[in-house]
Amino acid sequence: MTPGRFRSLLLKVCIAVASGSAVAGGQGIAAANKPEPSRPLDDLLRVGARYQYDNVSDLDPWQDATLEYAQRLPFGTVVFGVNGARHFDRNGAQFELQAYPRLTKRSYLFFDVAASPDKDVFLPLRLIAEPYYNFSNGWEVSAGAQYLQAPGRDVYTYSGTLAKYFGNYWISARPTYTPVPNNNSYGGALTARRYFSDRYDYLTLTLSRSIGVDPSATDPTSFLRQPKLASYGAVLDRRQPIGRTHARASYGLGYQSEEIAPGRNRLHRTATVGLEWFIP
Repeated sequence: MTPGRFRSLLLKVCIAVASGSAVAGGQGIAAANKPEPSRPLDDLLRVGARYQYDNVSDLDPWQDATLEYAQRLPFGTVVFGVNGARHFDRNGAQFELQAYPRLTKRSYLFFDVAASPDKDVFLPLRLIAEPYYNFSNGWEVSAGAQYLQAPGRDVYTYSGTLAKYFGNYWISARPTYTPVPNNNSYGGALTARRYFSDRYDYLTLTLSRSIGVDPSATDPTSFLRQPKLASYGAVLDRRQPIGRTHARASYGLGYQSEEIAPGRNRLHRTATVGLEWFIP
């Protein structure tokens, strides 16, 4: 990784967002607990656990688990996570920190760093920095960068978001571009979400497509494949409160077709369950 290059990129995108804020003026925005729709996080503390089972067509099943702790601080929300996985009959662990510091009254920065000593299961290092800017009419935009320490090379990805609320619906388009020698890669995701009783009660459908390097991939071996291979996927997620408690349940199903060689696809069929407890 070239630190100077990453710092320069981050400075440029932060200046761009801050400049837009100065022109637009100051109406309050809400800090999100994920780089998706900006909804207020009213809860001061959150603890959660998730488990995912991945039925892989040509391998033994993959299993992933996450323990998470989130706290709202004066500058924004911080999330600490420990991820464990069993892929290719090997176990691995990853440690992750996410932060959502406010930049101005109408913008915030999503920052993520994840590191792992188990390079056969997780990427050794991932860094993400992406400022988000919210308009008063329900639109949200972002532009940022991601650094991945992939096997044999460093990978830089540039991404953005264009999102809009329509009543109880939220629609988001997210393109990505990854410049790699002889393998410039492109991807995108389209997300539609329907809210029900409150901000923690919703159904989400995400469709994704990538050609070449997929920056969202967690499998280190995917970065060693031939250029211009494609993948596509779909995920349906549900999150909802449990009665009148501060607990929320999440569950979902996913499908991905991953081209691992010309004419050869690896299929992933996933099921995810999770439980969160919020402390107001």
